[in-house]
Amino acid sequence: MVRQISFRWMYLSILLAILDIGPHIMGGEHVTRTEWLHIAAPLVAALGVLMACISYGFAARKPWSRHVVIALFVLIVLYAAILGALDLIHHAIMWRAIINATVFGSISAWYFYFKPNVAAYFRELKNR
Repeated sequence: MVRQISFRWMYLSILLAILDIGPHIMGGEHVTRTEWLHIAAPLVAALGVLMACISYGFAARKPWSRHVVIALFVLIVLYAAILGALDLIHHAIMWRAIINATVFGSISAWYFYFKPNVAAYFRELKNR
């Protein structure tokens, strides 16, 4: 049940935006409902799918789950960079997303690939 909660919140945020409930924020900045639905909602939906995959992978002890964690952060960086390059989002929002995803992605990469006990755990899973 816990693994289902994280991605359900992602989809709830989309529903709330459709119903125009609550503030609409991207990168710490208030945006219009339409902007949020057109720009953030597709990313939020994709992240929800990735979170579900990660949750399943961790619970089922799948060795590929750590790769999906990194893919989540890579997706955020690519999405922000592409939208920023196309001038579809403010550059402040783009840079905040890129910096945050890079920082947390780097920490995750260290944790899953270089922290000795965690890396050994995933190597053991792979060798099963």
